[in-house]
Amino acid sequence: MRYNLKKMIRIIIADDHQVIIDGLKSMLREEEDIEVIAEANDGQKVLDILGRQQPDVLLLDVNMPKMNGIETTKQIQKKHPDCRVLILTMYNKTEFIRNLIAVGASGYVLKNTGREELLYAIRKVAGGADFYDTEVTKTIMSSLRPGSIDYPVQLTNR
Repeated sequence: MRYNLKKMIRIIIADDHQVIIDGLKSMLREEEDIEVIAEANDGQKVLDILGRQQPDVLLLDVNMPKMNGIETTKQIQKKHPDCRVLILTMYNKTEFIRNLIAVGASGYVLKNTGREELLYAIRKVAGGADFYDTEVTKTIMSSLRPGSIDYPVQLTNR
């Protein structure tokens, strides 16, 4: 008899568009090591679900009603610090990325990413690593180039 000792990755999907949730559920249903345990259409519902369910990864959109992804992530990190948040959004904006990293998101993937990269991101984040897709990494790196830093840098003589 053969036993599968791989840990099942438990996921909650949160997006304000039901068609996105349905598509993700359909895609993830094919994966033997991933289980969608709940879904939500707004940030407040995410927090309600987290009171009852303990996912390994929360796939979270930025733009949602009642509570946006930034505030939702901040609340999750306070109340459920073991929940890893993987942002899945169409916004490739430095301010969103920085804010979400600052409040504790474990990863950031754009909705135009392919299936394989999204699955890779889910597994990396579930395993404890951070993950930023290629386009997001380019955005982060370009924001660090000379002339793009929006705060004063002070160097000492040393």
